[in-house]
Amino acid sequence: MLNKKNLLIALLFIVAVGGFLRFYKLGEVSFVADEFLDMNATYGYFKTGEWQAWDFNMGEPSQRVNVASDERAWLYRWQVAKIFDFVAPTEANARAVSAVWGIISILVIYFVAANLTGKKMIGLMSAALFALSVSGIEMDRHLRMYAMFFPVFLGLSWALFRLLEGRYEQKAVIVRKFQEKTGLNSLYILPVTLLGVLSYHLHQLTANIVFVAGAYILILGIMHFQKNRWNRYVIFLIGALMAFVLAKIIFPQQVASALGMLVFFEDHWSYLPIVFRDYSNAILAAMFILAGMDYLIRKEKLAKESVWLSASFFVPLLAAIFLWKRVVGEQYIFFIQSFEIILIASGIYGVAVFLQENMPKIGRKMFWTVIAVSFLVLPNYAYFFQENNTYRQTSRSSNPNYRSIFVYFKKNKKPTDVLVTRDFRNYYWSGQKVKTFDFGGELSKEKFNLADFRKIMAENPSGWFIFSDNDKDYIAEDLQDYVEKANLEKVKAVAVKGDISVYRWGNN
Repeated sequence: MLNKKNLLIALLFIVAVGGFLRFYKLGEVSFVADEFLDMNATYGYFKTGEWQAWDFNMGEPSQRVNVASDERAWLYRWQVAKIFDFVAPTEANARAVSAVWGIISILVIYFVAANLTGKKMIGLMSAALFALSVSGIEMDRHLRMYAMFFPVFLGLSWALFRLLEGRYEQKAVIVRKFQEKTGLNSLYILPVTLLGVLSYHLHQLTANIVFVAGAYILILGIMHFQKNRWNRYVIFLIGALMAFVLAKIIFPQQVASALGMLVFFEDHWSYLPIVFRDYSNAILAAMFILAGMDYLIRKEKLAKESVWLSASFFVPLLAAIFLWKRVVGEQYIFFIQSFEIILIASGIYGVAVFLQENMPKIGRKMFWTVIAVSFLVLPNYAYFFQENNTYRQTSRSSNPNYRSIFVYFKKNKKPTDVLVTRDFRNYYWSGQKVKTFDFGGELSKEKFNLADFRKIMAENPSGWFIFSDNDKDYIAEDLQDYVEKANLEKVKAVAVKGDISVYRWGNN
């Protein structure tokens, strides 16, 4: 029986497992990609009280001025900066804030799933699926705002649905009259506003909630059209279209900027394997999603909840595939995987209920057997045994081990050496005070070319040129050809193996 005591024990066990998977060896893998930007910004705020990146190499505020980058998602970064008041700025300590938000996410997804489906068991299964989620574990073990964005967007989605559909049955006359006139539950206006502002602050992907709500209103309007052509969903839709036209008139640049992020037929099909990587079999996961949608509509008579959850997952996913004008990345689609999880949990529960009702002699045993087998088969347990994952990193990892690489650099550099690399990774040559030439990145107007590099070599008798495979997008082909044709000494030590190139000059 799932009484209050058993429910609490089960939830605490799920939180404990999820917490362990998020905190275990949290600093084992080196920083990668934009984690460096977050580390630089948070430590800069810790040292100066201002949002300015810190140069760990020189031990002072960075000469680079990029206010937009340094202040991005500052509410998340502020939490990380506060951590440094008590502990050292290690990878594990910096990532701890994300891991804590991962635990919060487990609790939030339990609440939302149980509330929308009316089944605490579905809430527990949703929490368990997220606790074991490969995407969830990886995002919650990175120094990025996505770990916080996930539960905030989920909370926003739930609050918005309750604003649209939550029935008020208490005594407050004003609230009851407002709902009678507008069809909206005014108790959720403030939560939607606060969560909406917080979510948008964390990431502009929050704008997808507009398309989700629009799709939901359109579908419900069609469903109710035969009974009442002027049902409240049709009125909401007309109001939304009028608001959009008004926004284009009043804020033309802002609207144009937002629409500029959308391009038709981008064909980013690689998002499909990304959203199913948590599961051992994508087809089985998809079948449970469909079963969950069907169960909520047919068995529980929760058509609105089913449509909302489905729209929250499928609308942003389809937009990511066909409309988003951005590089494909797991972090960009992570925020909708909570709805996928709730639908899958509903599907598992629905199948278990179906077999229980149709096999009365062993129905209860069959119910628990379906759930047990589903959790043994569906999650992607193979991930934890891979050679490279969030707990271990070898030279064959898709991400270079920058810690190992720059430890080698620090041990072997000469006093006259300079360094040519992406300077925002200076956390790993902290305190060296080595002269560093940054060849930029996404914001650079031109690629780093051979003429630039030859000028540096002419002015400095010795140095190092270190770049990862991902950095090649910012290095001109003439320079890549120059270094690859043995014009520089290529370092081949064990410590610098992987998707990275380390070259030296002037060290003979």
